[in-house]
Amino acid sequence: MAASLCSPPSARPCAVAPSRQQAPQAAAPCQLQRNARATGARRRNQQLVLAVAAPVATANGSSSSNGAGPAAGAMPTDAETARTIVDLVAHGTLCTISEDGIPLGTYVSYVLDDAGQPILRLRADAVHTANLKRDPKCSLFVQPGEHPARLLARVTLIGSVEPVSAELAEEAADLHNRLHAGGMGVDAPQPTDLYVRLAVDRCFYVGQLSGSSSAEVLPGGEYRGAEADPLRTRAAALVRNMNADRPEDIVRISCHALGVAFEDMAWAEMVWVDRLGVHMRAARQDGSAAQDLRVPFVRPVEDEREARSALTMMAQVAWEAQRPYVPQTVPPQDASNN
Repeated sequence: MAASLCSPPSARPCAVAPSRQQAPQAAAPCQLQRNARATGARRRNQQLVLAVAAPVATANGSSSSNGAGPAAGAMPTDAETARTIVDLVAHGTLCTISEDGIPLGTYVSYVLDDAGQPILRLRADAVHTANLKRDPKCSLFVQPGEHPARLLARVTLIGSVEPVSAELAEEAADLHNRLHAGGMGVDAPQPTDLYVRLAVDRCFYVGQLSGSSSAEVLPGGEYRGAEADPLRTRAAALVRNMNADRPEDIVRISCHALGVAFEDMAWAEMVWVDRLGVHMRAARQDGSAAQDLRVPFVRPVEDEREARSALTMMAQVAWEAQRPYVPQTVPPQDASNN
């Protein structure tokens, strides 16, 4: 049975912008005070701080997690993040073995089947096409080109190319032509283009927001069985919006997670958001190194509206914790005065 194709969302109108030769600077974090101590605080601390999900306020003013919230520091699995990265990007560096045995890295575009495996578009006369005909083993390196998605992870899919059915090749060609319309030169679609699937045997994964920069090899089945994050196409815009329009909320959420007074924070910024929570970076006024935070949602979210609602709730909980309210006792009224 032919696998259905899904287009990488990065090629859609709401996607992260295409990669440039030099990635732009990340958005400036919220500044509470501009002083010399804040400069020293920008040194990154590689230790990820895992916060506990903010409790849900109940009608009587108490709070409860209802036992339904994610565990402290809950994050998508590495396989899920790998699927998210590959789904966000529509191109990568294909490494094939040249005739002289030396690996060759070349640009290639792709769409995905329903298991997240790339369907590659190959020019019939391209060098990498000739290399794959001799030896189908190859790898595909993928990383988003711009912040904040670029900070998330980088992925290398390792396996061998295999032919696809004529029906799937036609579907892939149509999707490629729509996603990469306007291509010039070697990037212009040609009727002689070939379409092959990279059957993923394993995935070489380097997570950058998990608190560890060490690489991990994920089995192909684990990668294929995972799902891309539902917020992936809106995460970058949501991060930019929160940092620009709600900086005080970002600081409050961060200082609540760290157990630090609001006035003791130098700056804070949101780095990424997914269905389970947010990555943040914050620094204190004392000049200590900036800290990377993972603050989970009380429950998973499925879309941007739910994510905004969860962030608003987190900010409200943080605000209430920093300004505890003790209701005044109201004396009973004398019924005889009525």
